[in-house]
Order: sequence, then structure tokens, then C-alpha cells
Amino acid sequence: MHRCLRLEEILQEIFKTADYRSLTVLARTCRLFYEPALNVIYSDLPGLQPLIERLPHDLWSTSSGELVIRGPLRPQDWEVFAGYSRRVRSLRLRWFASDAKLYCALLSPPDPSFLLPNLRTFTWHCLSTRSAGLDDMFAFMRLLFCHNLAAAQLIVSEYALAAFSDLGCTSLRKLVIQSHKVAINANVTEDAICKLSDLRSLACGEVSVRALHHLAQFPLLSRLTIWLGDDFPSALTFPKFPFSKLRYLTINTKSIGPCLSMLKATNWNIRCFHHRMDAGYDPAGRKVLLELLPLQLSHESLKCISLHTAAPHPDDDPITNPISLKPLFSFKNLLILELSGAILPRLDNDGLQKLAVAWPQLQVLILHQKAGLYRAPQADLTGLVLLLKHCPELHQLAISVNAIIDTKAPPAPPISSTSNKLITSINFSNSPITKTAEVAAFLSAIVPNLRETLSWTGEVMCPGGNVPEYRKRWDDVAELVRVFAEVRKQEREACMHALKSEVVRK
Repeated sequence: MHRCLRLEEILQEIFKTADYRSLTVLARTCRLFYEPALNVIYSDLPGLQPLIERLPHDLWSTSSGELVIRGPLRPQDWEVFAGYSRRVRSLRLRWFASDAKLYCALLSPPDPSFLLPNLRTFTWHCLSTRSAGLDDMFAFMRLLFCHNLAAAQLIVSEYALAAFSDLGCTSLRKLVIQSHKVAINANVTEDAICKLSDLRSLACGEVSVRALHHLAQFPLLSRLTIWLGDDFPSALTFPKFPFSKLRYLTINTKSIGPCLSMLKATNWNIRCFHHRMDAGYDPAGRKVLLELLPLQLSHESLKCISLHTAAPHPDDDPITNPISLKPLFSFKNLLILELSGAILPRLDNDGLQKLAVAWPQLQVLILHQKAGLYRAPQADLTGLVLLLKHCPELHQLAISVNAIIDTKAPPAPPISSTSNKLITSINFSNSPITKTAEVAAFLSAIVPNLRETLSWTGEVMCPGGNVPEYRKRWDDVAELVRVFAEVRKQEREACMHALKSEVVRK
């Protein structure tokens, strides 16, 4: 056996790629594999059942698919439990009233180190309010949290989140709080997060102004995702030097006002800004947002802008209310731009070229209309050539182009050196298309590695009713591009071979 395989760290990295059955075989293969294989098997558990099943059979049974504990654990049982629980690094628990006795049986370990001492990631699903036995689960969780838990994901009710706040888990570095159907009160969320000053990442629902003031002073917070309600104050101020380490900011709102207030409160030295609205917003507010971003966000550090609207506003007319991207051209180092929703900028070939020239480092461009009235794209296949010419690092693209081919003057594949080999998939959004072969021949010259196309995946109302046919044609394009690209490759090789033969003869 190679000496490297005697290192447990290397074995565990190898075993992480194996499935459960292979791991059980490896654990029985030799003593050297036993510990690393068990560490991987028990590193991530969907519940406590795999640990309980390692105990003597006189302690537990299954009835109607439910695990039943028959009595308290004896000292020797705790030794067995500890031998496996020390391997657990990630645990997912879901509250069921039938598990109350299970948690009660685990409340008296001989020592806290017997109860998942290396647990670092915890997921808790509890949508109950007051329920018999739930206090035993809280007591069990309190024992777990005496160790250095680093990350928690909570899918909980308001009552469960309030109980979590009382458990004193102050070691968290990452916290995700999610509700189900019923939103959690902002004050309850504030109580849950205000003492977690070591947080580096937080994602939660609605937050209060007081909670934001707490978060602004967290010294290590680098990622923040929050919801701002419509009652958010229009004038907001923070203490000096707020959010000093923040680099990724996501704001979810119902209307545009709260987002504007948050942005105006300070200057943001962030890398990524995401804004999502659950409803459409007025044209004036849209314009203010785009003009405000270069005033409040760092021109040098910002790399990503993502703006999303979930539904069209009744006044959103794509003809009379176009979006202008010009205010965003100040962000010269932009790598990712994502605009999705009902209303998008109307870009012709010239506009697409200006966009590409403004952001030559662009790697991801998503311009995807998901709902609203259909608008015929103004940019055509030539616009794609201009985009790829000025953005050579582009590797992810979603855009609508007009691929209706004029049979009298079909576009000739470009003979320039513009060829992007990074792109393997394109979402053509709501692009009309007629001549499949001509479009595929054109694309094979500029994106020879294209293997997949998506189109018409949203809920845009197309008056012509040709969506199924358009979608099928774009699927055919992906197949033909592969063929055309291979033919072009063979043609180049044949030309090179002929050229070399000609040189040899001379």
C-alpha cells in the first residue's frame, strides 16, 4: 500500500466521493480504512436515528416506522453512542411530537463531550407553536450548542425562533432564518441575531431598524440578506463606519422605497449587490434606483449587480418606460450583470456594443424577461458578435435576439477572429427564430462549443402563439451547432494540411 494512503486526511478526502454502500465495504476492508470510512459515513446525518441504531437492541425498537426508546441509556450505552456521535459534523433535525421521548432519553450524558462534540452545522425544521414535548427538544439543543457550532439553518415558526434565541448559541458564524407561509415578526428576528456579534453571514426575513443598527457594528459580517417592509423609514442613519466588512448585500422588498432608503443611509464598499422585489414598481422609482447605485456603491470594488422583479406593475409599459443602463457604466470592473423580471432595457445592436465596451471584463450577462407583454428584440445575431468581441471572458449568457432570417439576404457567418469557446449554453429567452440551419451556421462560427440552448422558459405573453415552435427550433440549433463546428474544424485541418504539403513541394 502506498504511504500516502496511510494518512487519514487523504483517505477521508478519497472516501468523500464514495457512496454509502462502498463506504461500509471500505470500513470492513482493513483497520487502516475503518476510522476514515466511519468518519465520512457519520459526518452528515439526517437525524439521530443512525446513532440510536448503534445502541444495543434492547434499548430501542421501530413501531410503524417510528423509532421508540425503551429506557434511559446506561454508562456503557453512552460509551457506544459517544464513539459514533464524535464523528458527526452536520446534523438535520425535524420536529415530530413522537420524538419527544427520544430527546428526553439523551438529556443526561455523563459528560457534554458524549453528545456530538464536533458538530459544526445544524439544520432545524420546526413549524410548530406550543407542543407537548417540544421543551425536551429545546433542552437537547441547549446541550448541543455548548460546543462551537459554526452554522445554523432554521426553517421555523415564530415561536420556535423565539425559543432558539434563548438557547445562547453565540458561537455562530453563519445563520439562515426561513419561515413557512407565515412571516416572522421583525422584533423576534432582532432578538435572535442581536447577540451574535461573530456572525460572518446572515440571511433572514424582515428586520427592524434596531436590528440593522446592531448588524452595522458586527465586525466580521461580510454577507447580508434581509427583507425590508413597506413601513421602513424613508430617512435612515447609521453610526460611523457601518458594515465595515460587508461585501455581499441582498435586499428583498415589496416596493422600491425601502431599498432606496437603505442605499442612501451610507456609502457601500461591497462587491455584489442584489435586489429582489415581489411586485413591479413605478418607472420613476426604477430610474432613481439605477441613478442611485453609482452614487452609493463603490465604483472600484463592485463586481456584481442583480436586479429582479417578480411581477409586472400595471403601469409598466415596455414601450413608454424603457430602462437605461447608462448610469451603471460607471462600474468599470463589473463581472456579473443580471436583470430579470417583466421590464428590461431595450437594446439594439448599437446599445449592446456600448454595454460591452463599458464592461470589457464581463463574465456573466443575464437579461431575461420572465413575465409581462412580449417585446420583439431589437438586437439581432450581429449584436451577439459585437458583444463577444468586446467581452472575451463571457461564459454565461441569457439574452433575447431577433433571429428572424431574411431569406433574400441571410446573414453570413462572420469571418473575423471573434470566437468564444467558453460558452457552452445560452438562454435565448424570448427570441423568435425562423431558419434553424442558417442560425446554427452563424452561431457555430462565434460559439463553437455551444451544446445547449434554452428559450421561452418564462410566462411572457406572446401574441403569435408560436412559442412551442420557437422552442423546438432553438433546441435544433444546439444540435446543429455541434455538427457545424466539427465540420469547420475538419475544414481548418484540411486547409492546414494542404498548406503544409504545398510548402514541402516548393
